[in-house]
Amino acid sequence: MQTYGDEEIIRARVAAQAANRNSLENGAEIGGDSYRFEEREFPPGFAIVLPSSFDELAPEYARMKYPYENRPGIIMSNEEATVNFTFDCAAVAAEDLELRLERYSSNVKRMRSGYVFFSMGICELDSGLAAAHYDYRAMAIDGDIYNLSFFADIGGKELFGSFNCPIDQQPGWEPLVRQMIMTLRPIAESGEG
Repeated sequence: MQTYGDEEIIRARVAAQAANRNSLENGAEIGGDSYRFEEREFPPGFAIVLPSSFDELAPEYARMKYPYENRPGIIMSNEEATVNFTFDCAAVAAEDLELRLERYSSNVKRMRSGYVFFSMGICELDSGLAAAHYDYRAMAIDGDIYNLSFFADIGGKELFGSFNCPIDQQPGWEPLVRQMIMTLRPIAESGEG
């Protein structure tokens, strides 16, 4: 795993402290809001633990929040749409995870040179699958945003996932999101096997 300086050490320490207070099993309090977590199933055939209060973002809000035409297929959000998980699938790439991780993170770095990258790596999920991930701080008009992107090959497709929240909520969310990614697993779709 690649890390970048003192900021990474401080971020890891704050994340560890938050992890002691918040967990998927016990719930969490972040930014004054309480969260419980449950496994959710999505087409095309995957399940992941997410906050139970998050709902799919209505299409009219999805168009405003993600104004480009090729927006993610699934956008799960808190009520204010300030904390979001997105998911999308594509055909599996021929490259292995490590090569894709380097290519995807390099593309983001090249397009947005002002972003501050924290870490990147590959982990084995609870399901036995492998997932690649990288996280960074992005600048926005109304305040900086913490982003964590991840991807894994599930059911013959590449599943892209991302998480974002206001940067001041990163210490509370980051350890939980990393726990949620570990719960990602394939499921049989309705009508199959």
